[in-house]
Amino acid sequence: MHFALGATVARKLAAARRKPAFVLLWLAPAWLLIGLSAGLIALVPFRRIAPWLGVNRGAVAIKPAVDAQQQQRALRIAQTIRLAARHAPFRADCFPQALAARLLCALWRVPCAVHLGVAIGDGPAKMRAHAWVSAGEVIVSGGAGSFAAHTPVACFVPDALRDA
Repeated sequence: MHFALGATVARKLAAARRKPAFVLLWLAPAWLLIGLSAGLIALVPFRRIAPWLGVNRGAVAIKPAVDAQQQQRALRIAQTIRLAARHAPFRADCFPQALAARLLCALWRVPCAVHLGVAIGDGPAKMRAHAWVSAGEVIVSGGAGSFAAHTPVACFVPDALRDA
C-alpha cells in the first residue's frame, strides 16, 4: 500500500516538474478563482454578473488581437485553468472556468472576449449551453472546438475593446 502511494506521489511530482513555473505559481489562485466563480454563479443572478464581464457585443464571435507576449500568457493561463479545473472538488465546468479565465486575463493584461453559445444536438439534452474565452487565436477556456461546435449568443469584451 505504501509503495503504491509513494509511486503516485513520485509520478505527480515528476509531472509537476514538467509544468512551466507560471502554471505552478498560479495553480492555487486559479483553483480558488474557479471555486469562487462557481459560488458566485450559484448565488448571484446572471444579470448581476454580466456587467463584470464587459460590454455585450451580441451574437458575434470576437477574437481580440494579441501580441506574441500576450499570446504566450494566454496559453499559460489556459493551461493553468485546465489543470485547476481537473482537480476541483466543486463545480468547475465551462462557466466558472470562463469567469476565472476572464479575471486572470485582465490581471495579466491579455485582451480577451467571453463567449456564451449554444449547440443543438440529439437526445434528451437537445440544446447545450457553453461558455468560453478567446484571446486572439488562443481559446483560454472552454476547449479548442468551441467556435466550431457552438453558435455564439453573446460576446462580452472589456470596455477598452468596446470599439474594436
